[in-house]
Amino acid sequence: MPTYPLLCDVRRTESTTDLFSSLHRSEPGFAPYLLTAWSPELTAQDTVALPYLALLLDEPITLRKPRTGHAAARRLTWHCAIRNTTGVEVDDDAWFELTREVLDVTGIEPDGDPSAYRWVAMRNQADGLDIVATVIRQDGRWARLHHDAYDARAACMHFAYDHGLAQTR
Repeated sequence: MPTYPLLCDVRRTESTTDLFSSLHRSEPGFAPYLLTAWSPELTAQDTVALPYLALLLDEPITLRKPRTGHAAARRLTWHCAIRNTTGVEVDDDAWFELTREVLDVTGIEPDGDPSAYRWVAMRNQADGLDIVATVIRQDGRWARLHHDAYDARAACMHFAYDHGLAQTR
């Protein structure tokens, strides 16, 4: 079985709040923080309460029923967990670059689509990144995420290759 420099796992879950609770566990010597988000008003310097952040992310889901007359289905929170297995430190600028690439190739926020989906990128571990998004667009439309797990893994492999991340463990 091959060993990958960046492990990338894409899943969907029912509750943004529950997902944040499970992700926000700090490891010794590392304080979790928000790296970037869909909104420029949410910055890494801000301390954002996770329940409030979950409400902000889920707002398009909440607004969907009055707009469309249809309730949203289950498993509306998209989560991409990326872990660096190389032991080589990746700085925030590189994690930001990888976030933008994953968001683009998966269709969460393709380049040039400012009203796509709400998302956040969080650093919860020293060797990882978690990208969380809702699958309902700002305008109430469903996500058109086809091959998103494959595309996210491909983006991670390209990133690892471009940044010379070699397996060192």
